[in-house]
Amino acid sequence: MSNEKDNVYKVYDKITDWFDTHRSRELFEKPWLDKAMSYLKPGACILDLGCGMGEPIARYFIEQGFDVMGIDGSEKQIDLAKTRLPQGQFRIADMRDLNLGEKFDLVIAWHSFFHLPQDDQRAMFETFANHLNKGGILLFTSGPDAGEVWGENGGENLYHASLSPSEYKDLLSDHGFSLLDHKIEDNTCGDATIWMAQLNCVTANNQEKCP
Repeated sequence: MSNEKDNVYKVYDKITDWFDTHRSRELFEKPWLDKAMSYLKPGACILDLGCGMGEPIARYFIEQGFDVMGIDGSEKQIDLAKTRLPQGQFRIADMRDLNLGEKFDLVIAWHSFFHLPQDDQRAMFETFANHLNKGGILLFTSGPDAGEVWGENGGENLYHASLSPSEYKDLLSDHGFSLLDHKIEDNTCGDATIWMAQLNCVTANNQEKCP
């Protein structure tokens, strides 16, 4: 078994076939996706960080008429996404190093962001803000409280980490976001802990100061 902590996408390369078989396509995430989409105009641009093979989330966005770019570190997962969803754009990249030079109306990191070590998660909030238009929506999942855990998927160890709810709130505020909705262990959504926020101002790196 692997004990890969810093680059979990390498584990997903190993378990791609298992994950493709076992990843639910029932779209239990739909209420939260619909809530985020309610803030978007038709044809808006969406950045899906840790998109995997693009199913079911990127597929759902594409079917709703949105322009989707999916990013994942796993080459095998991205290959599947490109094959199955030619309407989308899919690139191999580590979200921690992302600097696309483009802005989006929604950035989503569903069950992907929580695979990053805690310090990497803290640094990601600048990346989120830098890739969102003003007024854009951020949707991500985390753990319910601060800590690190290992899970077993497809015969491989899979690392997860989380900050505390109070720290996530501070990071959102510090980077110009207002919190729109938050649910800890939503039992209607696979017990996911979910955050939805809106970028109200542009960060200093984008030459406009937040109040």
